[in-house]
Amino acid sequence: MRKIAVNILVIAPHPDDETIGCGGTLCMHADRGDSVSVVFLTSGELGLKELPSKEAWAIRESEASKAAGILKVKDISFLRCSDGRLGNEIPETARLLRPVLKTKQPRIIYLPHPEDGHPDHQASLPILRAALKGLPRLKPALRLYEVWTPLSEFDVVQDISSHMARKIRALRVHKSQLHDFDYVRAVTGLNQFRGALAAKSKFAEVFFRMSLSQT
Repeated sequence: MRKIAVNILVIAPHPDDETIGCGGTLCMHADRGDSVSVVFLTSGELGLKELPSKEAWAIRESEASKAAGILKVKDISFLRCSDGRLGNEIPETARLLRPVLKTKQPRIIYLPHPEDGHPDHQASLPILRAALKGLPRLKPALRLYEVWTPLSEFDVVQDISSHMARKIRALRVHKSQLHDFDYVRAVTGLNQFRGALAAKSKFAEVFFRMSLSQT
């Protein structure tokens, strides 16, 4: 029997969050025929603060597009909300996110967990909650991922050993962000740690499941 494809949506506050937090799992979804989309709430202009916003957008959006190709993400979109200020722009960002949710009709949404150590990551769940209030028939499952701060609790463990090389290739495409911090080393270490202790494998990603009633 042929498997029914599932619509997957990733909410990424900035370009590269999707790769760091769930890049291996996205490869798994894409390889088994699921339809994977990513919506970037900002285009990460503060990651290139020495440049005008439009130039920073162009660089980071181009990197995100190349990474999406490696991960086999079907579609990406950029809301271009203010980097570093999402917590102050929840209604506006939710208004922009709502049409994406309506069009994609995701069954599973991946997004940063609310204790992650960046204010934009922490704002992602309140933004999604506000956006879903206008879409009462949409009831996706939520999977919270880790970027800057490891999850203290998780209940989904995904072995990504066979996809780790692709994840790292996608991460290396975000060249503008690799000068000041070795994300490749950090992500490899975190996924190796999760693999050894949570999955009994070489590499893994972990997530916390959240139902809409908990939001």
